[in-house]
Amino acid sequence: MEALSGVPIVDIAARAGVRSNLRRNWTLWLLFLMATFSMVDKMLITVLLDPIKRDFHLSDTQLGLLTGISFSLFFAIAGIPLGIAADRGNRRNLIAICITIWSLATVACGMTTGFLQLLGLRFIVGAGESGATPSAVSMISDLFRAGERARALAIYYLFTPVGSGIGLSVGAILVQAIGWRNTLIAAGLPGLMIVVVLLLTVREPARLGIGGKADRGDAPPLGETLRFILRQRSLLHLGAAITLVTIAVNGFGMWMFPFFTRVDHLPPGSAGWQISLATYPASSLGMILVGALSDRLARKDERWRVWIPAILSFACLPAAVAAVTSPDPMVGLAFTGLWMVAGISWFGASYAACQSLVLPRMRATLSAVLLLLTTLLGFGLGPLITGRISDWMAPSVGIRSVAYGMTGANLLAIWGGAHFLLAARRLRRDLAVVAGHVDAA
Repeated sequence: MEALSGVPIVDIAARAGVRSNLRRNWTLWLLFLMATFSMVDKMLITVLLDPIKRDFHLSDTQLGLLTGISFSLFFAIAGIPLGIAADRGNRRNLIAICITIWSLATVACGMTTGFLQLLGLRFIVGAGESGATPSAVSMISDLFRAGERARALAIYYLFTPVGSGIGLSVGAILVQAIGWRNTLIAAGLPGLMIVVVLLLTVREPARLGIGGKADRGDAPPLGETLRFILRQRSLLHLGAAITLVTIAVNGFGMWMFPFFTRVDHLPPGSAGWQISLATYPASSLGMILVGALSDRLARKDERWRVWIPAILSFACLPAAVAAVTSPDPMVGLAFTGLWMVAGISWFGASYAACQSLVLPRMRATLSAVLLLLTTLLGFGLGPLITGRISDWMAPSVGIRSVAYGMTGANLLAIWGGAHFLLAARRLRRDLAVVAGHVDAA
């Protein structure tokens, strides 16, 4: 049968499908770019600490406030109300507002005249960035059906290694060339350009339920959402697993630079790019491959979305031990790269499983809750655990005490892997609960 234009209907449908596929992939990669610059802003401050300390005559405790509480606390707390807003309103517009806020605050950080101003602006940066990921994950979950979701979320979460690598390597170069103030101004400007592109080229996607059916219901109250989450036993185990492994990852990752400069005596000027080269390309490739593999295997059994993260979690500890015990720094860096692959390649698979375990209008709120746990506990406890073990072991083993702290923190990854396995036992039953609610609606 021919359309009035003389073009076969099947060709029109195929072209429409191609346009739709291009549109959703464009949205995915633009959200990845947005999150990457968010991560650059987050990591950049670590290479600016010494210049800021000299200019403002700060103590290390004050620097800790800039990198810790001032950012992480407000990042975590603001994420919950912004996640609720994303489940109720236009997520694209909310992301645009958040990017504008944190980008302008980052630019303003480069114009500060004192510590308190800088501290206050870091509060704003953290609060602004906290609203982006819950909205972005919710949008991606609607653009890509369950069978494609792990790969799509793996691509999105590439912002973690890519943004960290750019922040550490490019940031170190820029601060030497143009100073810490101009570096912060330069870091904030790309976000404002992304806002314009986002508003001009991206549309708010329809919210999809099980099987790709459109969801037109209203978002449930927060209390109902939290009760639903708490009834999903597999989701509770996933939340525990993600949090524990994140603590382990940060307990190792945030101390990589001090370990290789203190213990293996790598020059500080080159240690940053050597660590980045050893870890971030491998982990980026690992995230894509694991996401695609979990989508493929999940067609036969959905439990692969949590079995694969369990396997990777169990691999963290031996990789960490090998990295810090190797007598050759280059071999140690190679094992550090393997550790990074094991430590973060599970993101796409596990977060895809989480998104499938709640109703469509609960997804952003769930992402905000997970963000609260991983930020406060993962970023808060991980480095602290390593530091405490290091201080405890220092009198007996000297400078190698940091290695004991880094491997000790990775014991939590074993605990996290056990929770991934426990989640697999209830996964099918809890997915059926979600399907039943959607069918009833």
